[in-house]
Amino acid sequence: MDPTERTLQVLEYIMAAGPGPVKQVDIARHCGLSPSTLNRIVKSLSEWGYLFRTSEKYCVRNFRLERNVPMSHTYLAKLDGMMKDLSVSLGVSAEVIVVAGHELLWHSKADHPDPNVVIRAGVGFRRSLYELDVLSQLYLSRLPWDDVITQFYTDGFFETLRRGAATTRWLPADKVRAVLDRMRPEVFAADNEGNHVGIRRYATVVEDPNGRFLHLLALAEPDTASNDRLELYREALLKVRAELSELGYAESATNRLAPKHHAMPLRGG
Repeated sequence: MDPTERTLQVLEYIMAAGPGPVKQVDIARHCGLSPSTLNRIVKSLSEWGYLFRTSEKYCVRNFRLERNVPMSHTYLAKLDGMMKDLSVSLGVSAEVIVVAGHELLWHSKADHPDPNVVIRAGVGFRRSLYELDVLSQLYLSRLPWDDVITQFYTDGFFETLRRGAATTRWLPADKVRAVLDRMRPEVFAADNEGNHVGIRRYATVVEDPNGRFLHLLALAEPDTASNDRLELYREALLKVRAELSELGYAESATNRLAPKHHAMPLRGG
């Protein structure tokens, strides 16, 4: 690895180790670095304020580092090509959506091939997870209900109704739990009708080899389009999902180390 890659490896390791102190000797051993190399990296990071060093050769992080989609450039390039292929072959918009806090974040998008079709959600668009459509349901159903209770106000979920009707209907917590329980075994979901701006979505959830959420992959079209292509869209999305899972499995063998000390689970996407 070059110096930049070694520094990134140390940053990822310390970030994944959680907020507690980590021994420099453990970092060096698990990252395969010599003590002198690690010391140079730690010295630079501490001088820039990203780490605190104690007299006992422990490091305490003073930063946060995470990728919206925790995969490589190769994975993201493959994903981009797949989105474009889906858009052209199916005549829809294809979207990759990640989770940032309590929001869905549109990470990337292949526009609808018909320039007259405008879908408002573009790259960088954010929308609350509290709006319980198929995108929110797929993500939230990956979490145990106890985690949903901990991380969300469970009486704050709502559904947005189609155009021409009342726009918002609030959902009680027991209804939310029932919806998520039904969705939990599923990896594909579809809107039965368009949302309040007339867009219908079909989506699948993509996870890493350890079952951790990576992102959603969705197809979007106007609700004026024919509604008889459900199985075609399902088959296409599940095929891409399988290919991405294979690529993710291959990448899991790359040089990204899981810390053996102070490990804490990472949440979100």
